[in-house]
Amino acid sequence: MTIHVNPYANPLPCRLFLASSSPRRQELMAQLNLEFSIINAPVEEVALPNESPQSYVKRIAIEKALDGFNKLAGKAIWVVGGDTAVLFNGKVLGKPKNQADAASMLNKLSGQTHEVLSAVAVAFDGEVFCALNTTTVTFKSLTEAEITQYWHSGEPADKAAGYAIQGLGAQFISHINGSYSAVMGLPLFELHALLTQAGYFTAHNSAKTHL
Repeated sequence: MTIHVNPYANPLPCRLFLASSSPRRQELMAQLNLEFSIINAPVEEVALPNESPQSYVKRIAIEKALDGFNKLAGKAIWVVGGDTAVLFNGKVLGKPKNQADAASMLNKLSGQTHEVLSAVAVAFDGEVFCALNTTTVTFKSLTEAEITQYWHSGEPADKAAGYAIQGLGAQFISHINGSYSAVMGLPLFELHALLTQAGYFTAHNSAKTHL
C-alpha cells in the first residue's frame, strides 16, 4: 500500500482519499478545492463476459474505491474511485497499441460523434455511492497529416481512443454535450453530489469548526 499525502491538506479528523495515480484525476479533485491524499489501489481492469460498457466502468470505479477503503483503517474515511471508457458504435476504444492502431481509432472518430462513459464511486462506512456520466464528443474531419502529426506529439500513446481533450486533442473537438471533467476522467458534478450524499461535507465542516 502506498499513500501519498497532499502537502496542501490540513490534518483534519475526517479524511478524503483518491484511489488513483492519474495526474488528471488528481488535478480535477484539486479543482474542487478538496483536501485529499492519494492511495495506490490498482484493480484488474478486465470486462466480464457479456458485461455492458456502462456496467463495466461503474464496477471498476466501485472496485477501486472499495480496494482503497479496505487498505485504510479508522473512521471518517471517504475513498473516491473512478473509471472512464470511450465508446464508438457500441464498442470500447482502449489505449492504442501503436501508431497504426491510433490512426485507426482517430479515423473512426473523424467527423463523427462518440460517447465517453465516466463513472465515479465513493466508499464510506460500509457503503458505496456510485454515479455514471455519459457525454457525447464530436470530432471535426481529420486529415491523415493531422493524425500523423498528432501521433508524433506523443500525446495519443497512453490515452483512451488515442486523444486527450485537455491537451492537443482539443483542436479536433468541434462539440461536446455533457461534462468536460468527465471526458478528462472524473465527473465533478457527480463527485460533489456523491460526497454530499455520503456526508463528507457535513463531517468536514464540523471538524473544521472544532479545530
